[in-house]
Amino acid sequence: MKKIKAIYCDFDGTITKEDSVNLFFEKYASEKWMDSEKLWIEGKISSRENAIIQVGLLKNVSEEQLEDYINAIEIDDYFLDFVDFVKSKNIKLTILSDGFDLFIQRVLDRYNLDIPYYANKLTYKNGKFSIEFPYFNEDCDKKAGMCKCQKVRENSFCYIGDGTSDLCIASKADLLFASKNLHKYCKDNNIKHSHFTSFRNIIDVLKKETEHA
Repeated sequence: MKKIKAIYCDFDGTITKEDSVNLFFEKYASEKWMDSEKLWIEGKISSRENAIIQVGLLKNVSEEQLEDYINAIEIDDYFLDFVDFVKSKNIKLTILSDGFDLFIQRVLDRYNLDIPYYANKLTYKNGKFSIEFPYFNEDCDKKAGMCKCQKVRENSFCYIGDGTSDLCIASKADLLFASKNLHKYCKDNNIKHSHFTSFRNIIDVLKKETEHA
């Protein structure tokens, strides 16, 4: 195992205990958002197309409702310990998300975390939402709103993820941590990975890897 210098990590359902994007649509969008989600999971539309459709299905959301929702987003119980650990090892940590920058920035601010991230840009104004894709890549195999592979700068890296938006980058990681749907995908396709249920598991594995690197 090469020495770990960079870790890239998904946000929704990985750092957060639940998928804050899907829960937001479940709470505030028309029920049709699930039809679009199904098409995306089946590979019939891109995640970019899916996001545009779903954001368009959001009903009027007050500023107070948005604030309350974001403030209720919970992160993994061991994520702060994980951040401290990677800092102590001088490992660069970057968040790669096909979710919303609005949610990510607010959660990071709440915990005084200065972690670079790349995500889709969600704007809220007068009860309405609009979405932009500053990191969209026409050559992306998955046509993701945020092309995760494009943002990896190292030849050797570690990746942490849980879902469909992680499938492409997962196969390229030297050290992969997977949970939920990504774990199932890796098992079904014989992709080497470490299964995790919390960042405590990841810290334990990284301690062993860094000791032997």
